[in-house]
Amino acid sequence: MRTTSDSPITALFDRGGLKAIFEHARNAVVATLIVAAGLGTVRTPDQSDLVGVPNPTIAGYIVVGLGCALVALNFIDGLRRLARLRWHIALQIALGLGYLFASIRIVQFLIFMRTHVC
Repeated sequence: MRTTSDSPITALFDRGGLKAIFEHARNAVVATLIVAAGLGTVRTPDQSDLVGVPNPTIAGYIVVGLGCALVALNFIDGLRRLARLRWHIALQIALGLGYLFASIRIVQFLIFMRTHVC
């Protein structure tokens, strides 16, 4: 029988789960903004005044690659944290799928906002 100390509510509020969620979201936003900045440089290389960079397009692709690596590392970290939970497998699968969906949508939204609004 599950005790109240094992419940998701306890894990979220009493054992730092909410803090971990916000730290993870912050990391995802920063990594996504790095990708968006690189894409902005790739799309408009003639408007980029990067001192000491002979080819802004290549620099933009490098920044995009680094940002994608950070997004992937953040995603892997989130999945590993979910896998360590001792909850029912169906709840872990549901959380993993929800996490995947939310991560992809946040990345898409931030890249869209960065490249179309600014």
